[in-house]
Amino acid sequence: MSTGVPSTSAIREAAVCWCMRLEGEVGDAVREEFHRWVLADPRHEREYAAAVSLTIAASEIPLEARAAWTASPSSFASASLAAPAPVAPRRPWRAALAASVLVAIAAAGWYFMPPSGLMTESFVTDTGEMRTVKFEDGSVAYLNTRTRLQWIGNMSERRVALLEGEALFDVIHDEKWPFHVVLDNSEIQVRGTRFNVYRKKSGEVFVTVLEGTVDVQELGQGRQRPAWKRELHAGERIVYRPIGLIRDVHTTDALEAVKWRDGVLQLANEPLEEVLEELTRYTDRRIVIRDPRIATMPIGGALPTRDVRAALKRIEALEPSIIVTEQGGQFTLSLRPGTQPADLQTQ
Repeated sequence: MSTGVPSTSAIREAAVCWCMRLEGEVGDAVREEFHRWVLADPRHEREYAAAVSLTIAASEIPLEARAAWTASPSSFASASLAAPAPVAPRRPWRAALAASVLVAIAAAGWYFMPPSGLMTESFVTDTGEMRTVKFEDGSVAYLNTRTRLQWIGNMSERRVALLEGEALFDVIHDEKWPFHVVLDNSEIQVRGTRFNVYRKKSGEVFVTVLEGTVDVQELGQGRQRPAWKRELHAGERIVYRPIGLIRDVHTTDALEAVKWRDGVLQLANEPLEEVLEELTRYTDRRIVIRDPRIATMPIGGALPTRDVRAALKRIEALEPSIIVTEQGGQFTLSLRPGTQPADLQTQ
């Protein structure tokens, strides 16, 4: 027997639907509809906040299914106000899609936003594009190439979710209202400082502090207790993944971490394959290593990111045993005939 009270699962499904829909640009009418839904029940806001923190899980769903599922959030939102919506038998992928995301949300148990005028807005950069975003409190985020950032704050919290890419944050100091950056099951909190966050496709997160103090923590099950927590100061960095720390707090040249704002990729003897992985962020063209013997060759120096062809020519100059060819919209790196990688010559 139905009690007329929407179940948690129905509200959660509507929240995920809204979260996915609001990733892109939407009109005032849709935003007003969203706010009516949020204000209708305190549980709506809590579930939406939890869904936002796991948006990255939804981004892995095939685009065709995702586009179809997010086409009409109104029906899900309306249904959640009355009773759970039945699964449409002609669309079995919808149930699987919702379940994959909702199970993750239920497992995380994240409810971090108190009801009070939730606002959300998305900011995205394309390949090779950079963008400056200024928030209402005066804080600024500088977005690097291929970055997705979402403001998920409200009247009493300054909070953003970095869903993909890299951003440099200049945060206005406010002792009363800390600034939060959410990344899956981790969170960065500051009062007012300058720091860079790079979320790699591999799942690794690099947090580098230029000024002030930054707290970084991995959120434990149900957010009751952090699995680990670290305090970083100016000139320090931490590297971690969802499974734990990769490199604990250590000193670094913080200014080198933000040279991307000047169109420069600064290298300190990085393996060639990792260098090319970074360069692919700035171009839609393929870059391929033909000879595996050069994949681990160390490359040091500065490469221009605004001209990938010039960057590859620079690699040739830095390491003469490498030759770059270009054909059919693809760059290929090979071992120059008659040469050997330096590391093999010394063996």
